[in-house]
Amino acid sequence: MKSINHVLYISRWYPTEVDPMLGLFVRNHALAAAKSGINVVVAYATAINDSKYINTGYSVHEQDGLKEIIYYYRKSSFLANLSLLIAWFKVLKYCIVSNGKPALIHAHILTRSGLFAFFLSKIYRVPYILTEHWSRYYSHNLSYKGFLRKHATQMVLNNASKVTVVSESLTAAMKSRGLKFNYEILSNVVDTDKFNISLSKNVSFTFVSITCFEEKSKNLRLLINAAEILQKEGFVFELLMIGDGTDKQEIVQYSENTGINVKFTGTLSYSQTAEVLKQSHCLVVSSNYETFGIVAYEALACGIPVISTDVADLKRIIDQNSGIIVPVKDVESMANAMKMILLNYTMYNPEKIRSKVIDICSVSSVSASLGRLYQQVME
Repeated sequence: MKSINHVLYISRWYPTEVDPMLGLFVRNHALAAAKSGINVVVAYATAINDSKYINTGYSVHEQDGLKEIIYYYRKSSFLANLSLLIAWFKVLKYCIVSNGKPALIHAHILTRSGLFAFFLSKIYRVPYILTEHWSRYYSHNLSYKGFLRKHATQMVLNNASKVTVVSESLTAAMKSRGLKFNYEILSNVVDTDKFNISLSKNVSFTFVSITCFEEKSKNLRLLINAAEILQKEGFVFELLMIGDGTDKQEIVQYSENTGINVKFTGTLSYSQTAEVLKQSHCLVVSSNYETFGIVAYEALACGIPVISTDVADLKRIIDQNSGIIVPVKDVESMANAMKMILLNYTMYNPEKIRSKVIDICSVSSVSASLGRLYQQVME
C-alpha cells in the first residue's frame, strides 16, 4: 500500500463515556480500517452537560492501531452552536498538532462532519472520503431540510474523492432529495468472532427484538400486536425486547395491556447482546425504515433466522433459507411469519445462515474494502 501517515476520522456520532453506544458502527469501521494496517486517528467532541462523573478536557485511548481523541466540554446554554464549534476546532487542532497532517480524511454522517473534512482538505491539501449512515432522507423521517443544509451537503459531496453509503436503500433516499453523487456501498461491520453460533438455546422458543425504542422508526406496536395474535392462537413462546429509549415506557404499558409474555431487559452491553442473540431462536425487526439494520446481520452471524419488514437492503441477504421479509406495517404478515419460523425452526441451517454475513460484513471483509478504498484515493 502507498505510504499513509494516518487517516483522520471525523464523525457526527461516536461512542464516549456519555453514550457508549452512539455511533458504535463508526468505531467498528475505524477498527476495521486499522486492521488493514493503516494508522487511524479519531477526532470527536461531545458535551457533558451536567454530568459530575466525567471531566472536561481530552481523553486519549489507543488500541490496535486506532487512536481515539475525545474532547469533553460543557455546552453553553446561550451559545450552544458556538461552544460546539469551538470544541471541534480544539479537538481537530489537537489531533493534527499531536499526530501530524493526515494523509486523508474519512468523514462519517453528513453534513457537519463533511464540512469539517472539506475545510481541512483545503487547508492541508489532502483528500477526503464521505460515508453516510443517517436515515434523515427517508420520507418517513425527512429531517433533511433547509436551503443552506442542502447546498452545503451537495458541496461536500461534489468535493469528496469518494462517497460511500451503507445501503442501496439509503442511497435511493438521498437521491430522491435531489442529491447528485457517485457512490460505492460500504457495509457496516459485524464482529463475527463475538456474534457466533451456539448450540445452547433458551428452554422456551424466544423471539428477540433489539431496538432503541423510538416508535416512529421502530414500530414496536407491530411486533407486540403480532405476538398477541400468536398467543391467542395458543402458541407458546417468549418475546425478549432489548434496549431503551424515549418511548420505552409507552411500549411497556402497551404490552401489559395485551397480556402477552414480554420480557424487557433494558440496555445491554455489546457482549451481553451477543450472548442473548446466541441463546435466542429468531430475531424480529419491525421497523418502518432502517439505513442498514445491523442487528439483523448480527443475528444472522449467530446462525439464527430473521424476520424483518422490508427495510434497508435486508431482502438482499434474507431469503427462505435465513428468514422471512414482510411488508412494512403489515401485522398479519408479521404474525404469519412468526408462526412459520416457530413451526419450522429446525429446518434452518445455522452455518449457511452465518456464511453470507462473513462474506459481506466481517471485520476482515470490511477491512479489505477500506484498504482498497484508501489505496484508490491515494493513487
